[in-house]
Amino acid sequence: MEHLSYIVLYDSSCNLCQKSVRFIKRYDKRQRFSFMPFGSNDAGLIVSHYGVDRQYKESVVFVLKGKVYIKSTAALLICWHLSGFWPILSIFLLIPTPIRDFFYDIIARNRYRWFGKCESCVTE
Repeated sequence: MEHLSYIVLYDSSCNLCQKSVRFIKRYDKRQRFSFMPFGSNDAGLIVSHYGVDRQYKESVVFVLKGKVYIKSTAALLICWHLSGFWPILSIFLLIPTPIRDFFYDIIARNRYRWFGKCESCVTE
């Protein structure tokens, strides 16, 4: 599994999450990212291998070169590795994690209500 360097685990029934995956694919000019919906066999292997807590199904999980990141840190580190001006958003990493994650959690709690839920994964 060490050969997998940029892995994004996401909620495939969440419209916001699926749109985020399409966004990452669009700006991943080097095609480094791999995507695995929670609940897939591959995601289960990643979760087991890296010891990711199951509670993080409410978060994006980013595995970068063997280290696991969640919530706002995951999102901002993903931005750091995209093309265009998106890496500039990583400046928000200077804000303490509890503050960033407070706002992340509000969005995560309301994502189905605000963005909708879908029955199947359509990230292509």
